[in-house]
Amino acid sequence: MSTRSNILIKSGNTNIWIYRHMDGYLSETGYNLAVTLAHSKSYTDFMNSLLSYKYEPTTFSKALPVYEITTEQHGDIEYLYKFEFDRSMPHFVKVQVYIIAWGDNEDTCLIDTEFSISPENVEKHLKLIFDKRNKVEKMHMDFDKKLMQEGYTVN
Repeated sequence: MSTRSNILIKSGNTNIWIYRHMDGYLSETGYNLAVTLAHSKSYTDFMNSLLSYKYEPTTFSKALPVYEITTEQHGDIEYLYKFEFDRSMPHFVKVQVYIIAWGDNEDTCLIDTEFSISPENVEKHLKLIFDKRNKVEKMHMDFDKKLMQEGYTVN
């Protein structure tokens, strides 16, 4: 089953909704958004970078977009990422990340921060995302190590 997510990008009166069907969790989409933000100079640069990402092509499928523009928040998402850019200060952003609850439960805000965009500030203010990514990478390395100890070849 896919982990779906939405990204809301705001700048002034402009609200742009983006949907990602797979890998919406912090260690994948969160990390991808954080790294893209760290290397963006503005709201449009951030948006254009996101919309240019494509999945690897396969034998059965061409390279499809990772992110697609949509009209509103989808009803079946598990994560919501919000980026609000201040037009008077193009390098300033407010970031909020939510786990979306189902039923009568309330959404959980994981991150609510504002900062001037730089690689150092992104890593500092979105530390939770980088910690989740590092944890997943460590799990993969441990699994690969175990496979190699059992005699399997790991690429």
